[in-house]
Amino acid sequence: MANIPKDPLGGGSDKSKPRRWYRTSADPPFRLAMKYSNETDAGPSSAVAIFPWSKDSLDMLWDGGLNTDEYLPSWQAMILEWSGVCAVGGRGRLVIYGLRHLPRLTSIYLPDQNDANIGGLAWAVRQELPFEPLLVFSAASFVYVFSVKTRTIIGTLRGHGGHITAIAVHPIHPYLFCSTSRDFTTRIYDLLLEPQQVPNNPHWPPGTGPSLAGAAHGLHMTEPEGEGMGRCVAVLSGGRSGGHLAAVLGAAFHPNQPLLATCGVDRVVKIWRLPPLDGDTLAREDKPLFSSSQIHKARVLSVTWVNQDILLTHSAPAMMRRQNDITDDIYEEAGTLVLWRWLSFDRFFPPNMPYQKVLRGCASDYQESASFKLISIYSLPTGTSNLHVYHSLTHEPIVLFPFANGIRMINVKHFSPRFSSGRPPFPLDEDEMVESMKNARLNDDDEDDNSSAMVSPPVPLLPVEWEINAGKTNSTDAIAYSEDIAVCAMGVGGGVIVGAGAKGSVWFWEGGTLQSGSGI
Repeated sequence: MANIPKDPLGGGSDKSKPRRWYRTSADPPFRLAMKYSNETDAGPSSAVAIFPWSKDSLDMLWDGGLNTDEYLPSWQAMILEWSGVCAVGGRGRLVIYGLRHLPRLTSIYLPDQNDANIGGLAWAVRQELPFEPLLVFSAASFVYVFSVKTRTIIGTLRGHGGHITAIAVHPIHPYLFCSTSRDFTTRIYDLLLEPQQVPNNPHWPPGTGPSLAGAAHGLHMTEPEGEGMGRCVAVLSGGRSGGHLAAVLGAAFHPNQPLLATCGVDRVVKIWRLPPLDGDTLAREDKPLFSSSQIHKARVLSVTWVNQDILLTHSAPAMMRRQNDITDDIYEEAGTLVLWRWLSFDRFFPPNMPYQKVLRGCASDYQESASFKLISIYSLPTGTSNLHVYHSLTHEPIVLFPFANGIRMINVKHFSPRFSSGRPPFPLDEDEMVESMKNARLNDDDEDDNSSAMVSPPVPLLPVEWEINAGKTNSTDAIAYSEDIAVCAMGVGGGVIVGAGAKGSVWFWEGGTLQSGSGI
């Protein structure tokens, strides 16, 4: 068990409360409640999103502005209708499944015969229509807004110059969402506004008219942004000034502060201040409050806030060189899951101080910040690319990831701290300059080079606390096979787990104590 400081990840510590399954080593109380099978190979699932809200969510959404007797009955009715509903994206289509609704609810095919994979998928809702949930999803470089009530696409947005890789919705204001893309940028959208039809750009001296530089420079396009609903209100730019230098793969809004964390192929994790969002002009930000490439050695696939200043990120395997001067002697180092703390949170958001309207870091913040502390590091099993982290105010953070035809889980609060089994040998702690001077060659022609191997100290493998299996599936020719799970998610207060398979099947596991629409 980890000796992490007292309850840094939430979840409470009241001994009078019943002991929950994720605090024990016993088998999790999940049973296979429903399975949807495809008669033909529908291709691998690429994204999954469970309806995220509960009866108690109005306390937090829109800062509690709708938590009144007028709205509460309608909100509870919506929760009862949509609790346990899950959207699964694949190639060219999006399917909505229900835990308590038979058969599948809706199949959404992309317009214009588009067969692209669904890249990002999330639930959203507008404050003006709080009882009509929406699905926001992406295919190629387009964003689509789907109304689950009317079962129609009510918004189409363009602007990215590359494929969209992920979509994240604001936890308090769910009409705001962001999309990350291979064009090195992250765009923030507001569903309360209509798409921009005419550019409203500032002039760039010496010109006297509005700039026509376009979306690549964080400005409005010269053509309409889209149709229906949604408008891009801010762009987190890429580039050498402080943005990502490669594709952005993931993003996560802070639970209660105007911050957004992003990660990407450039091995960098960045934390951005959300610029003022007025909707008339396109806000542009190119200098984050934190940026570091020292947390992971390969592309960072996901980022999650688990507390005010604690984040969880995971990366792909890294190709490493064994010797300094032998370029083809390489080996593959497993991807890592890292729990770390951002040390500058209190500097930008000091406790018991008024909110600062303007936040600006210095060069050491947005270029290569050292303002972080690694808490725990684990290596991931081979082939782990999709990983889901579930947490809430009443539920401790749980990491779930597909493995073959099952789903493995671990409680983040059970992570062991770094070097819990002892620090690595002393030479690995030496300063890089001292190490390089010690192994420097006296003669470039010297064939007897004794330079040390660049093999990293071993990182412990991520332990598995619980595992659930999908079992066997019968194919059309009556041959039993095991279908691998491609993506997974947890929801409904931690009472439902959904797995989507590599051939289109979908599994629902339900907790034994789950109550419909409950937030526990």
